[in-house]
Amino acid sequence: MLSAKELMQLEDFLTMEQSNIKTLNQFANQLQDSQSKQLFQQMAQKNQQHVQTISKHLTAGQTLQ
Repeated sequence: MLSAKELMQLEDFLTMEQSNIKTLNQFANQLQDSQSKQLFQQMAQKNQQHVQTISKHLTAGQTLQ
């Protein structure tokens, strides 16, 4: 069971990850070098996976309270 503080921390982390995804995609769109572009896209995808995982925990924690 997650405490209220833990839920708030997950929500904050989720917001941060979403911001990171947006920034990484913006950088990728500005790059001309295909390897660099691909690297930023891969990092954005990894962060998206983090968002999905965090969302699952957040949803599970909220239903337990």
